[in-house]
Amino acid sequence: MQRTESIQHLSERDFDILVVGGGITGVCIAHDAALRGFSVGLIERHDFGGFTSSASSKLLHGGIRYLPKGQVWKVRESGREQIIFQQLAPHLTRWVPFLIPTEKGNLTKGAFALKIAMQLYRFCHLGLARLVKDVSRRPGTGQFFSPAEVVSRVPLLKGLRKLSGARVLYESHMHSSERMTLAFVKTAVENNAAAANYVEAVSFLQDGDNNRVRVIGVQARDRLNNNEFTIKARLVINSSGPAVQVLNESISDLSLNKKINGFSRGVHLVTRQIESKYALALTTRKKSEGFVNRGGRHFFIIPWRSRSLIGTSDVPFEGGFDDVRVTADDVRNFLVDINEALPEIGLTKDDVYYAFTGIYPLIVKNVRSDTYQGTGEYQLIDHHRTNGVEGVITSLGAKYTTARKVAEKTINLAVQKLLAQVKPCQTISSQLLEGRIDDIEQFISTKQSQYEEQLSPESVAHLIRYHGTEIDRVVEMATDKGELLQPLTAATNTLRVEVLYAVRAEMAQTLDDVLFRRTGIGTIKRPDDELLQQVTALMAEELGWDEQQQEREKEQVVYRYSYEQN
Repeated sequence: MQRTESIQHLSERDFDILVVGGGITGVCIAHDAALRGFSVGLIERHDFGGFTSSASSKLLHGGIRYLPKGQVWKVRESGREQIIFQQLAPHLTRWVPFLIPTEKGNLTKGAFALKIAMQLYRFCHLGLARLVKDVSRRPGTGQFFSPAEVVSRVPLLKGLRKLSGARVLYESHMHSSERMTLAFVKTAVENNAAAANYVEAVSFLQDGDNNRVRVIGVQARDRLNNNEFTIKARLVINSSGPAVQVLNESISDLSLNKKINGFSRGVHLVTRQIESKYALALTTRKKSEGFVNRGGRHFFIIPWRSRSLIGTSDVPFEGGFDDVRVTADDVRNFLVDINEALPEIGLTKDDVYYAFTGIYPLIVKNVRSDTYQGTGEYQLIDHHRTNGVEGVITSLGAKYTTARKVAEKTINLAVQKLLAQVKPCQTISSQLLEGRIDDIEQFISTKQSQYEEQLSPESVAHLIRYHGTEIDRVVEMATDKGELLQPLTAATNTLRVEVLYAVRAEMAQTLDDVLFRRTGIGTIKRPDDELLQQVTALMAEELGWDEQQQEREKEQVVYRYSYEQN
């Protein structure tokens, strides 16, 4: 992917569809549209997947969260999409056994209630596992453990009051949600979409008089050089996540089906590894909406990249989108909740290697600070039908897991509006560019043999985990420069060539892009000075940064860890 070329295409071509928003919903929409044969443009104000889509627990949920609300149809929908992701990108997903403790003398948290829930959950998922062709990629079978078995497997849980056992539930976890999002972008580009990050849609372009308004594109700004240009399209799809209302307000008549009237922040912590095999589902004193709940809002402790990923807290948010960041209070308060739920952990701020946060929109009458009020409901609005404005659709996704499905429905609507003769949806069966792997274990073994003279088995497995079938292109970039196949420092598995690949082939424009979304180095620990300098020097040579720019880039990265200072 070449950004300069993409900007040129965006400004010179007239597209069938322009997608505004490069989060997971937007990139899935662009991917679907490009596969069907539409000419597609995609723009993102920040980096692809750099806002809400990167600020999650990295889970592809099977939908058990919808059982307390009685939304069994959403359980089935989530379970199906969870399975589809295993096919699309097998290098980025894995199954993790979650332990859900049960409690004596508690009706909603007891073993009987959970067994009933699991029976209903299994019924909703009936037959879905068979959709995964690679048998080794199918989820494991859940089971109940007695209290003694629970403590034997996870001694930390011995301190849980009234422990009566635990249920094992397999959930799908992504190694990197950021790279999953990027994989959709790269596949759309492979199918002739023009995509560019750091391009902001300032306002809609309009054609027509007072009686008939039609959107014909957007006025865009390249945020890296502040140049403005127009992008023309027969149909604009606003999929800018929490910011959808901001763009829609450039036309007074546009409205959502349900107005966003608040935002909440979810905070995640990356800590020392607490438990290496099982993810733990624990409850806090915070409330959760639903007909039935298990005594409080859940948080998860998930084994991830030799760390524990813990999420999520729930904090009402007021402010601008550029003000979204983790504070020292966020970390302190979440640690209190975690240690109250499981005192044996004894986490302190020194155990926190990284903390991140993102916002999600709320559609509620009253925003409450003690209750999780998120919704799994998406909104798809044809503004010609609802507001009399032609040429624009709003597609507001709600969950990472169901983004592909929302995209399918969005492009189905686009087909109707454009009266297009195109291919049917192919996003279920068409693997992503990096994910065209039928047997992941065999693929790893084959590549380890292929590169045994150049790379260690661990480095090959690492490259496949991040780049899938693109490993050959990554290694090829290091031809005749053996030092590029060496790790950046002794403290990381990331190879030097991956930084160059991120810039040359994956549209990385900033140090932040490389450290947090292309390689993930910064998401497991604050980079030391040596590592920062290594990556900065490689990027500076590629992008022509002077010394002042290099310092600004490093300062931006360090700012992400500002919560450590209080």
